[in-house]
Amino acid sequence: MTIPESIKKFITWIQGFDHRILQNEDDVKEKFILPMFHYLCYPEICHREYSLKTYQSETYARNPEIAQIYFATDDVKQQNTDTSLIFVEAIEPHKTKLNDVIEQARFYSNHFKTLFFIVTNGYEIKVFKRLHYNREELVFDLNIDALRNNDIASKFYHRLNFDLVKNIDKNTVDILTHTKYKLIEKLIIRHPDLQNFLEKCDFEPSITREDYRLVVVKPKVAIACNLPKDFGEGNCQIEFSSILFRGLTIHLNHQDILGQLMTGLHTQPDWGCRRFLKQLDKNSFTVNLGQTTVILSNLEVADLCLCVDEVCQEYQNLIIEFENTLETWDFKLVNFSEIRGFILFSVKQELWELMQQFANEFDYKKGKSEWHLFHRENISIRVSRGIRDHTFILPKFDRNLSLLPNNQVNIIYELNNVNLQSFESGKLSLWRQDIGVRGTWTAKYTKQWLLEKYIPKVINYYSEKSQLSEAELLAKIINYTREYALIKEIDNIRDLVPYLRGIQSWLHLYVENIAASLLKPYYQAYTNLVRNTDSSITGIDYIIGNLRRVEWKNTQEENYSNSTDWKNLTFKYAIDGLDEQVVRINNSEYENSFNADLITRTFIWIIENGKISFSQAQLNAAKQALLPLWEQSRFEMRYIYPNR
Repeated sequence: MTIPESIKKFITWIQGFDHRILQNEDDVKEKFILPMFHYLCYPEICHREYSLKTYQSETYARNPEIAQIYFATDDVKQQNTDTSLIFVEAIEPHKTKLNDVIEQARFYSNHFKTLFFIVTNGYEIKVFKRLHYNREELVFDLNIDALRNNDIASKFYHRLNFDLVKNIDKNTVDILTHTKYKLIEKLIIRHPDLQNFLEKCDFEPSITREDYRLVVVKPKVAIACNLPKDFGEGNCQIEFSSILFRGLTIHLNHQDILGQLMTGLHTQPDWGCRRFLKQLDKNSFTVNLGQTTVILSNLEVADLCLCVDEVCQEYQNLIIEFENTLETWDFKLVNFSEIRGFILFSVKQELWELMQQFANEFDYKKGKSEWHLFHRENISIRVSRGIRDHTFILPKFDRNLSLLPNNQVNIIYELNNVNLQSFESGKLSLWRQDIGVRGTWTAKYTKQWLLEKYIPKVINYYSEKSQLSEAELLAKIINYTREYALIKEIDNIRDLVPYLRGIQSWLHLYVENIAASLLKPYYQAYTNLVRNTDSSITGIDYIIGNLRRVEWKNTQEENYSNSTDWKNLTFKYAIDGLDEQVVRINNSEYENSFNADLITRTFIWIIENGKISFSQAQLNAAKQALLPLWEQSRFEMRYIYPNR
């Protein structure tokens, strides 16, 4: 068979392409993507560039890249979602972990409603066919070396060339799989014998746990999860018993679990609290799991949620337990160059060099004094007598951060594999026994030891040799610890405000609905706490405005602003409004995060600006209601939002 000239040109170009010439993202676009689509016969006028910043959501606001979109028409006025064909995202040539980029490309491909979306670094190429009502089909997952094969290059051309793609009926693609699914569903319902047969294919329910391996099985769904050790990463695999998905195994990594599955645990599928679910109708849901999208029935979704709740609750518990035990919550978590740790404080570079010099001089092999307790470990300070490792201290130079002077060094409490090996080899329930002054030091104790013992000792030891005075060295220490009073120790009502602000920031970013059970005691306790506020409080219009926005959102009545003269409103009117919100949420299963945000802003304003008479019982109730909400917001801000 004669090979068409257009395919010959594509093969010749790809076989002559040298990916080593690519140095950055622009090179990937200019030297690979644009030529490739030229040889796939896409007219240049059918190509447009879009700044993703223009179409970003809160999830992807940090990535203002340029996307390449190819359309079926050369008429600019008609280049829209109806005529869009392919979305292409270029990434840096050296970047090999593509999961986060694929997730972003999927998001924007759905926005532009393209038929395909492609992610490439100029060497690896991943091509997905976008199907609204089924999992995305990974059409090609290959690299340049494989594409140089004549047969593979021909298949690539035949699947993605302009003439073929522009003639695909987009509407048919969108509805075909959903229609097929509904037909199968109806057949199953109408034929009891077939339904009985399918039920025999169900899994046998069970829950098994062995150290960090958890397997949860329900009739329709099974999840096998490798739970996270210390601050490491876990993963899981999901399978379905349905014959429609026989042979399908969905693999989710650590980021997928945190970013997709964790939100809305122990809530009903139709409440809109779970990030990975979207209800199609009363009998089916679209389910996004990692890079896979499937349609599931109510029964399948119910079993999936039960499995997710069991797995994710334990996943979350382990992370929280580790942070609690190592006392790390008050410190910023950082990951760089495959290093995990927490920023304790920062010091002047000269002081860090003296700290490191002292550790080298007082290696535990060189003497037996109380200060001979260090072991040389690259650039870090390893506090160890050779038998027991207490802690690892690592420098992180932040020369690119404008908030720090150029010669300032962040001191990192490092989670070193050597330090944590006892956790991994020991039993799950016993690792905590190693934490303490004679074992593994917590972040809090390490910071205290550094500031109160080690640094004063270093400064005193080198005082004659160093050109910097003790006062100058100590003055350059920047402490990053949050100055929050512990919730249980709060007796000043205004000390609640930093916690409320943290919760409000979390609610402001929250996209899904929230289970009302988490907010009911919070609404009630804080309404009671501010009930006896002096009527002379300033900003009554701000308070009433927030409450009316909640009222409008719930009633959808836009004429509320004319119902009462704002100038005559009193604080009693505001308390009546808060009481109404308490009644409303007590009769609700879930709450819109926008409402919770507005009500929290109202509580903050009243506490900051009002003269409040309250009892000890009211304050204690407010503290008790605050704790679970604060812990949930703290966990999600630390682990869920960065992985979305």
